[in-house]
Amino acid sequence: MTLCVSSENSLEDLEKWVREKFSDVVNKDVTIPDLGSPPPWTPENSMKLVKFVPVKDLDQIKLIWNLPYYQDDIYEFNLNYYSHLIGHEGENSVLSYLKDEGLALTLGASGHNMLWSFSRFEVTVKLTKKGLENYEKVVEAVMKYVQKLRDVGPQDYVF
Repeated sequence: MTLCVSSENSLEDLEKWVREKFSDVVNKDVTIPDLGSPPPWTPENSMKLVKFVPVKDLDQIKLIWNLPYYQDDIYEFNLNYYSHLIGHEGENSVLSYLKDEGLALTLGASGHNMLWSFSRFEVTVKLTKKGLENYEKVVEAVMKYVQKLRDVGPQDYVF
């Protein structure tokens, strides 16, 4: 367990308060179960297109990758690295291409580690009406960019 305390009070006061409030917390040496074995997804329930009519007037597409757990392996696969590159909004980005084509308004990318068992990476694109009608082109553009990142490998300058 980790506790982070931030305050304008003195370090002595903070330490005193933390000891008063948290000294009774017992370490039960709980072992976190492996919730990723078997994985929560199978080939049968992967690679699916799910369409639904939203309650709000929101036209978007979300691409989701369920991945092996990468929390402890920060040098092999950094979700933040890919979030940064795919979510980039500047010149020559996926979003700039999609905007130029009139297909998208916004794009966001994020990675999450789930239940100490698997990682998830998501790309969410807010679509224009044209983008909604041509969502396959949006998926294709994102996937081509992901493939390009895979082909060139990690770049030191990004770090």
